[in-house]
Amino acid sequence: MPTKVLEFHGFQPLTGESKAFALKKWCPFVDVKCKKAQSGGVCALQAPGAAPVIICPNRLYGNQFEVILRVAQQVFGHDCDMITDVEAESRRREGTLNGREVVVYGQGYSGEVGIKAPSAEGESGSFKVDFLLASVGPNLEPLSIVAIEVQTIDTTNSYKKASSSYYAEQKHQSKWGEGGTNAGFNWENVTKRILPQIIYKGHALRREKLARHGLFFVLPDPVLQKILTRIGSSLLEYPKGPGTITFHSYQLSEKHPAGERPIELVTEFTTTVEQIAYAFVSPQNLPPLGIYEHTITDKLAALSRKKSL
Repeated sequence: MPTKVLEFHGFQPLTGESKAFALKKWCPFVDVKCKKAQSGGVCALQAPGAAPVIICPNRLYGNQFEVILRVAQQVFGHDCDMITDVEAESRRREGTLNGREVVVYGQGYSGEVGIKAPSAEGESGSFKVDFLLASVGPNLEPLSIVAIEVQTIDTTNSYKKASSSYYAEQKHQSKWGEGGTNAGFNWENVTKRILPQIIYKGHALRREKLARHGLFFVLPDPVLQKILTRIGSSLLEYPKGPGTITFHSYQLSEKHPAGERPIELVTEFTTTVEQIAYAFVSPQNLPPLGIYEHTITDKLAALSRKKSL
C-alpha cells in the first residue's frame, strides 16, 4: 500500500518552515541534526484512508521532551525538576538541591546508560533503556527510579525519491499523487522486536526494588493498535506498580494551526508483564485453521492450470 509524506523536517513539505529546516538537515523537535537525513528527513507517513504514523522517535520529543515530562510528573509529582547528572552534582556541591530533582539518563539529558546483561563466557553484554529517571536524595543516592522505552515503527521500501524532490524544493508528483511513495510500515517488527523487547525489559525491571511504577512505553497510537491486534487478547488493566507496563500512545493532532503540528495523548493503559507475555505466546487472533495447506494447494492448482510454465 502506498504512503504519502505527511511531514518533512517537522512540517508539511515545501512550507517555509520545512524548507528552512531541510536546508540545514535539522530536526526542529530536538534541535540537532536530523537522524534520518541520510534516508530522507521524513517524520510521518500516511496510507490512504488510514491514520498518520509517526516513524521517527524524535518526532515524539517536541515541546522539550513533553512525553518524558508527563511520565516524570505522574511518578514523581508535578513539581519535579528534570535535570542532567552533571547539573545534579553541581547543585550538590553548591548546596542548592531542592529535593525535587529527577536525574534523567537519555537523549537530550545525560545520554543513554547501558544495563549489564547475561552473556556467554568471555563476552560482555548489555542492553539500553531509552530513558532512565531517578529521584535522588541529598547525597544523590537514588530513591526511586522509572524506565521509559520509546518506539516508533521502521519502514519498508523507500520514500527517498519524495525526499530528494523536497530537498530540491520541488513538488513530488507520483502515480499515487503529490508526495506519494512506495514506502510501507514494517509491522512484522511488532512481533519480532517490539514485543520481545518490552517483555524482557519489563521482567528485568520488576526485580528492581526502586522501580515501584514499572516500565513506561511511549509509542505512536497506530503501533499500539497493531500490538493489540497481533496478540489478540484482552489485556486486563492494573494499577501502576512493580512488574507493570504502562502504554502512552500518541497521535498527530487533527486540528492544528499553521506551523508545528502538536501531538496528543490518545491512550494510557497499564497492564502487567505477565499479561503481555502470555498473550504473546498464546495469541487468540490467529489465521483460519488449515490456512498453510489451503495456501499451498491454491498455489499448486494455479500452476497446474497454466498452459506453459
